[in-house]
Amino acid sequence: MNDRRDAILRVEELHTQFLTSHGPVHAVNGVSFEIRPGETLGLLGESGSGKSTIGLSMLRLLPPGRGRISGGRVLFGGEDLVTASEKRMRRLRGRDIAMIFQESLSALNPVYTIGEQIAEVIRQHERLDRRAAMKRAAEMLEMVGMPDPGRRLGEYPHELSGGMRQRVVIAAALACQPKLLIGDEPTTALDVTVQAQILDLIADIQHRTGMAVLFITHDLGVVAEIAHRAIVLYAGRVVEEADTQSLLARPRMPYTQGLLRSLPQFA
Repeated sequence: MNDRRDAILRVEELHTQFLTSHGPVHAVNGVSFEIRPGETLGLLGESGSGKSTIGLSMLRLLPPGRGRISGGRVLFGGEDLVTASEKRMRRLRGRDIAMIFQESLSALNPVYTIGEQIAEVIRQHERLDRRAAMKRAAEMLEMVGMPDPGRRLGEYPHELSGGMRQRVVIAAALACQPKLLIGDEPTTALDVTVQAQILDLIADIQHRTGMAVLFITHDLGVVAEIAHRAIVLYAGRVVEEADTQSLLARPRMPYTQGLLRSLPQFA
């Protein structure tokens, strides 16, 4: 487990800034970590800690003109994504690296149906005709527990509840069986039953394909359930890293201890 050569992803001294009228704001300050195939790494922190910015930086999806990577490397399979061309990034996004975004409404295009959007992801990376891609889209919706998936293919994002839209985003992210899945609070909008179903689905895909998962969340309960290791982020810096059970049982940093005490089951 300690062999660095086994890592599918290595983030080295990542620095990300946002440009404001008052000068640059340092959102991520020298963050380093790695993930191996089949492993789930939990990235924990409060709102504003920089955890979502790390995910966006890895995929080079920072707001144009406002956010920029100012230092460090993001090595995926040995390739530095920080210096990769945009054409190369488009090939990697969705196929090799997929992200489940926190805001499902903003992640979906309001003028296209659910089926069209999932099928587009599939056809962009696989040689399938429209009919085959739509069939796969329906299968993915069924996998994430969408009621009446065939009918949902023809509906638009605004016609679905928040929980259903989140399932659509998850289905699209998993459609091409990526090597690395980045989940930014992926189950927050789901009820407990569906949340458990989605976590089981992700674990099953991991078992079958060796997919690695970076799970970005503030929910210690979810991290305790699914993550092999966990990183605690504060003010854009890693303040603690350990295997999940050790971190929950014997947190070393006062900040981590405070996070644990904020939840009844860990207090």
